Amino acid sequence: MLMTTGASNQFSEDTDRVLNPELWRLLNFVGMDRTMVRGEGVWLYDEQGRAFLDCCAQYGAVALGHGHPAVTEAIQRALRDREPAMVQPYAAVHAVALAERLVELAPPGLAHCVFTTSGAETVEAAIKLVRARHADDPRRQLVVSTQGAYHGKTLGALALSDRHRHTIPGVTAIPGIAYVPFGDADALAALFVERTGEVAAVIVEPIQGEAGVVIPPAGYLRRIRELCSHHGAALILDEIQTGLGRTGRLFRCQAEDVAPDVLLLSKALGGGVFPLGACLVSREIWSARFALSHSSTFANNNFACAVGRAVLDELITGELCQAAAERGAQLLAGLSALRQRYPRVVADVRGAGLLTALELHPIGPDAGYFLSYLQQQGLLAYGLASFLGERESVLVLPTLGNANVLRICPPLTINEGELARALASLNLALSLVDSGATDALVRGIARLGHGRRPRYRAPLVVPRPPPSPRRASRPAYAFIMHYTAPEDILHNDPALRRLSAGELEDYSAFIANAPPGVVVAQGPIVSAADASAEGWLISLGMLPQEMLRRGRAWVGGEIRRAVDLAGELGARVVGLGAYTTIFSRRGADVVGRGPHVTTGSSLTAGMAVAAIERVCEQRGLAVRDARVGVVGARGSVGSLCAKLLARRRPSRLHLIGHHTSPAREILRLRDELAAINPDGGDRIDVGFELDRLSQCDIILSATSSTRAVLDDAPIQSGAIVCDIARPYDADRLRARGDVTVIDGGLVNLPDPRFRFGLGNVQGLPAGVQLACLSETILLALAGEARDFGIGDDVPLADVDRVMQLAELHGFTLAEPLAAVGPLRRALAT
Repeated sequence: MLMTTGASNQFSEDTDRVLNPELWRLLNFVGMDRTMVRGEGVWLYDEQGRAFLDCCAQYGAVALGHGHPAVTEAIQRALRDREPAMVQPYAAVHAVALAERLVELAPPGLAHCVFTTSGAETVEAAIKLVRARHADDPRRQLVVSTQGAYHGKTLGALALSDRHRHTIPGVTAIPGIAYVPFGDADALAALFVERTGEVAAVIVEPIQGEAGVVIPPAGYLRRIRELCSHHGAALILDEIQTGLGRTGRLFRCQAEDVAPDVLLLSKALGGGVFPLGACLVSREIWSARFALSHSSTFANNNFACAVGRAVLDELITGELCQAAAERGAQLLAGLSALRQRYPRVVADVRGAGLLTALELHPIGPDAGYFLSYLQQQGLLAYGLASFLGERESVLVLPTLGNANVLRICPPLTINEGELARALASLNLALSLVDSGATDALVRGIARLGHGRRPRYRAPLVVPRPPPSPRRASRPAYAFIMHYTAPEDILHNDPALRRLSAGELEDYSAFIANAPPGVVVAQGPIVSAADASAEGWLISLGMLPQEMLRRGRAWVGGEIRRAVDLAGELGARVVGLGAYTTIFSRRGADVVGRGPHVTTGSSLTAGMAVAAIERVCEQRGLAVRDARVGVVGARGSVGSLCAKLLARRRPSRLHLIGHHTSPAREILRLRDELAAINPDGGDRIDVGFELDRLSQCDIILSATSSTRAVLDDAPIQSGAIVCDIARPYDADRLRARGDVTVIDGGLVNLPDPRFRFGLGNVQGLPAGVQLACLSETILLALAGEARDFGIGDDVPLADVDRVMQLAELHGFTLAEPLAAVGPLRRALAT
């Protein structure tokens, strides 16, 4: 349960299981999991007593601020006088009085009122009402909504909402709904002609709040009013967000002098204390059939309606509508100044009164993988909101309909100084994005150094934005990557080098909880055969040690989710690499989920052996005259490399497996190699000790160890070491001047400028990439319609086929990268 008193106020494990655990994990991840225990005016206070400037007003529900005296007095008076809260089905005094006051203040023509307990229920009542009006005409039941609309999350309200994130295919759709573009009255006119005699009503928001505070062109509402009147359809105005002073007038429709047939109100009406909504209806639209068949048990709550009366009185007598207009002008001026100051960050500023929004430009991959990840998952605005809360104690909210829009809609009681503070905090956040200070943003979002390392017992789920339709015309691929070492994090987010060692450790724990998601949406690459493909990098934020800690079941599940995401995006082939290969049983666990799967082992092995041959040629050494050792020989890549090397008939071939693997497996590999090289079968030996490497001229290492296994191995002077492993099997060994260590399995892509974001995955030069990722791209370009490299025993025919495709499409062996010192030490300096 959630404790609200005492020294500790953390969500317990019971809450994690009972009170919407998925939402809790999401809020925890984006740093919006605070527990507020007190509210006063425009301020909220958490359990530690820290004050936060509330610039979201709880989605506009707290229009008068927290604990407003008029609201408090109305509740206390009702309690003091022992007024009954519930008197159903009898007349509730305050409900009757509130209904009369609303009709008195509303646009002309509205004569009746139905109370509800939420905005969504208000919308549901309106749908029922306008359809009941035409109950004898089953053809006239169509309700027209607008693209980008948001009307709530109950079934009918959601059907009217153009909200991808909140729909459930096959569940939330209901018949009799049509959409037209918001702000386009001509499109509505055309629909009236196309569906003559079918339209019962048109529902529209005067300003689309959840779509990002989208304001239609002047005269739009008036034109819709004319069209509805001409065609005999009801006009429903959803003023749940815009009404009751929010935009500087009591109702937004008053700005165009438009009177609807149905006016929907909620949020602010309950004073931020009670759930209360109102559906105001004209006499012409009112239906006795509806009236006698509709009711809501808690809708006429006397206490709630007493508060509603106090809210209306305060809005009128307290001149809060005028105050909202004045403070709104100040807010819009300040936001516009920020747009001019940071044109690379701020795309647009919109608003009316104290309903305002700041839209951010999309983050590109050159901003680093962290911000790019937030962008691609639709969490960028959440990240900025989290930073503002943690660093600046200012609360703003993202809009639900646009991943890059921050909503700033404080209580109408906010003063000039408080708004100035909010604008200063926004200025700081935008300046950090503009300057690429990802480290400062990460400190705030992830609360680094605060000991905040959540350990979830279930995967985190993020409602992703819809996939871009532009991918459909071109072959597409996706590659599932993870960090193989802390250096990978720094390669792809160089600003994080400014984190301390402890902060980087905290960040690694934080990002490990991120769900699989896109970090790079890559534009087209064109091959030498004039084929082209686009793709995505999908990240699992875990280091190998964390993957091992969480275990096969957890990590395997995350890999399956990543493959499913690749399929949703339209990828025809999805590639695995490093530990994603291991934890999916070399791809066997994810075959058949939609995209074709490759582990990249074929091109990795082919290019690694080619790299060895190139270095040998430079040395004047032939592989057939060399003593060769293969470390990790029983792994999928190691065994393929061993088979390829056996083809070259070395003078000695040492196969070194892991001591935990059954001996029969490496003995079986020896027998396979003996069949490949019948004359050299007696020159192949097997074992589990690295001591054998002291006899080797060439060493190829392809383990899946989390430590550098070759650093303490007895490697002779002059040896050539090809390190394929990620993380590397050779670290300190690279500092030895008498040993040549090369990074095997690197590929030149057809485009020498091509790179995956700022760090190109592992800090590789532009145009060079890991063979496992290169194979994924290659198979998409070639249109290969089968899986590659699946399971423990990959046939050499796969390698031969992939190497042929590589030659055809211009994928060539990259110059091996020889390190001059320990990689981790070099990066640290």
